[in-house]
Amino acid sequence: MPTAALLTIGNELLNGRTTNTNAAFLGAGLTRLGFRVLHQQACPDDIASIQTALGELSHTDVLIVTGGLGPTPDDLTREAIAAYFSVPLQFSKEQFSAMRTIYRKLGRKIPALSKREAYYPANAQPLINRFGIALGFWIQSSKQTMIVLPGVPTELQKMFEHEVQPLLKNIFPRLSADQTLIARMVGISEPNIMEKLGNDFFDHPFQFGIYPSEGETQICIRSPSKKVISVLKSKIKKRLKDFVYGWGDQSLPELIGELLTKKKKTVSVAESCTGGSLAFSWIKNAGASRFFRGGAVVYNASAKARLGVAPDMLIQFGEVSGEVAAELACRACDYWKTDFGIGVTGIAGPSGGTLKKPTGLVFIAVAHQSRVSVERHLFWGNREQIQRKAVSKALEQIWRRLI
Repeated sequence: MPTAALLTIGNELLNGRTTNTNAAFLGAGLTRLGFRVLHQQACPDDIASIQTALGELSHTDVLIVTGGLGPTPDDLTREAIAAYFSVPLQFSKEQFSAMRTIYRKLGRKIPALSKREAYYPANAQPLINRFGIALGFWIQSSKQTMIVLPGVPTELQKMFEHEVQPLLKNIFPRLSADQTLIARMVGISEPNIMEKLGNDFFDHPFQFGIYPSEGETQICIRSPSKKVISVLKSKIKKRLKDFVYGWGDQSLPELIGELLTKKKKTVSVAESCTGGSLAFSWIKNAGASRFFRGGAVVYNASAKARLGVAPDMLIQFGEVSGEVAAELACRACDYWKTDFGIGVTGIAGPSGGTLKKPTGLVFIAVAHQSRVSVERHLFWGNREQIQRKAVSKALEQIWRRLI
């Protein structure tokens, strides 16, 4: 299996102003192609730092470099790479023509600074960027294939798909990706997963990873053997059957949407502490209108009362209570005329908690026909973590009702 490394360049990646999504995208893309990604490194917009990083990452078969190809003085990647190989820069008329086309469509002239973005090292082959301005390029040395791409995520992703993947398949004609098995689970922790899998699960050699997040855990397995993957999938199905909701890349909101659509059922929400996040978990995916009818963020008592929760109930049990969560679920069903209604109320913090009702206390209710199920949870973490965990538990609760 050929090896790969990633070098992302930019001060903003190191000082926290920008999240390094490019490394995650490229790591996943290279793995799918059949590369073993050994290193990811970030360095500042500094010629000496870039050259040092190039030397440190020179032992892999492929190195993908991103960022620092813009027109401003801090964009130094092309100059650093040219100096690293002791070659001059040269001008790409083809890229400049592509720039002219883009600016013409915008009704603007090409800024003088942008001409910089059409230069590349003399020992490189250009990768024309038809999705933006900055030119990419690649260099084939005796030790390594170096591919250099713009740092703008949308441009990088398009160029990887249309330019880089065909190039790598041509250079490495025997690329063969491992078989991959991804099991997605809810309602179970890492230690419990490992306990249920058992020691004999690891009798065969394979790559194993377990990745928890708020309310969900994924197992990722890679092996060149289809037989090994098949055996492991059977064991997971048998030993974790009550917790596995899916295989592959489909998320829980997407699966729930699919189940509701197949059953010709609809859902609505009335949520307080999650602030619309539960509704958004469905609405962000195309096709949500087939099953999602509407929702309300009922963040205080008056909002809950407007939806139909009796003021006496709010006074007797408090806004954060199982009774109010159940009533919210029922009121959502009634208002939007849906088969399922979900009510969420809780204390996300950091303030507002008491001894009887501490921060992290959340009640989640799912109403369907004449039956309402209510769950009480006490989540730990900061405000955003509590909100994410509440959304995950609400999704798990309706998933279990649906199956």
